[in-house]
Amino acid sequence: MKRIFKIVGFIFLVVLITLITLAVARRGTREAVYQPPVINNEPPSVSLSVPVDTVFCEDTLATKSGTLCAVKPSKTDARITDVGETTGKIKFRKTGFGYHAVGIPDDLANAKGIWVHFTGSYGKPYNQNDGTFANSVWLDEVMEAGYVVVQLAYDNQYSVNYDLCGVKTDGYNRDNCAGEVREIGQTGQGESPYRSTDAFNTIDYRLEKLLAYLENTQGIDLPGTINPTNVDWGTLHLSGHSQGANQAYYIAKNRLVAGACIIAGGFDTGDTVNPGKINIADWFLKEGNKTPLSAVRAILATTDDSYQL
Repeated sequence: MKRIFKIVGFIFLVVLITLITLAVARRGTREAVYQPPVINNEPPSVSLSVPVDTVFCEDTLATKSGTLCAVKPSKTDARITDVGETTGKIKFRKTGFGYHAVGIPDDLANAKGIWVHFTGSYGKPYNQNDGTFANSVWLDEVMEAGYVVVQLAYDNQYSVNYDLCGVKTDGYNRDNCAGEVREIGQTGQGESPYRSTDAFNTIDYRLEKLLAYLENTQGIDLPGTINPTNVDWGTLHLSGHSQGANQAYYIAKNRLVAGACIIAGGFDTGDTVNPGKINIADWFLKEGNKTPLSAVRAILATTDDSYQL
């Protein structure tokens, strides 16, 4: 009898050990095997951009996303003016034109393209009289979005809607007054008694010379396949404020651009020649847009009485 109990006890012990072994094995298959953490001793990645030597800039301003550089327009071509009118009414002697402001993003090597911004009436992209950059927050945001931004100094010494073609001016009685002065400021083509921008101070010529100066003279590698001597507007993004907003839209309406942003613009006053139901400039009512409206955006204040929103 004792022998039987010993045999049964031995069998029970073997079975117990077997069950414990199986339980441990099953648990091991359910639990992840511990792995020590992988330690990466590689240095963090850095921008591939090559820092731009800004010694050629008349002044600079460091921003969160890049550097603003003031460029004297006459350095790009001696026939280009750095100031507006120096005679005539005193209030206009210190307004408009000024120096170009170029925003160079920190990560220039990965820039998406070029963005051109137009200031409003009387504004200077860089005011050489007091050493200030206009619209620095906006320019920084454009750089943050990945663009080289050019705030172009152009013929904005007079307001289209108040000084040249407004209801209290002689221009109000001229057919397509606003369209004429905008075309002359853009290309120098056409005639108007209210604007006489010469060929060397048009938007087209100033932009072409500025881009050529940056790339060919200063060796800045501009994004994309931009040809500074034959600018493809279809590769450019545009924006503008007030008069500059309407200039950006004027370009987008008549040329294909990559995109346009209208800030506090979208309206030029009409004229007394064949007036329509809405007192708005003829060029706004012209059929067709070279740039699809899907690529145009506008920012307007509902309290701005110019737009009757």
